[in-house]
Amino acid sequence: MNQETSLFCQVNKAKDMNNLTDLEKKHHPVISVPAVIKGGEPFEVTVEVGKLLAHPNENGHFTQFIDLYADYVFLARVDFTAVTTVPVAKIQVVFPHPGMKTTLRAFARCNLHGVWEATKDVTIG
Repeated sequence: MNQETSLFCQVNKAKDMNNLTDLEKKHHPVISVPAVIKGGEPFEVTVEVGKLLAHPNENGHFTQFIDLYADYVFLARVDFTAVTTVPVAKIQVVFPHPGMKTTLRAFARCNLHGVWEATKDVTIG
């Protein structure tokens, strides 16, 4: 089984965030949130594919979607098309419970290189 075939057998993650391969840089979703998140107040979560190294956006190779979860609870999906959309998702989220801790999980699917996951721990003040 070649490397590209094995990418579809799992959810892919960066093996070492301090030493990313070019493949990982192109596919790793980058999650951005405000430094302070207040319970009951909306805030924006941005997930971007290709922020670390440009990902192709052509008919034969593109990011198909980004899914966002809080721990393992589904929050949203943004679908993309080749060429005319850019794989950046901006999603408004509200967590009603101050003091809550959660892990935001972003899953991005490349039509050639499978699903890639990134996480970011957040605390709701």
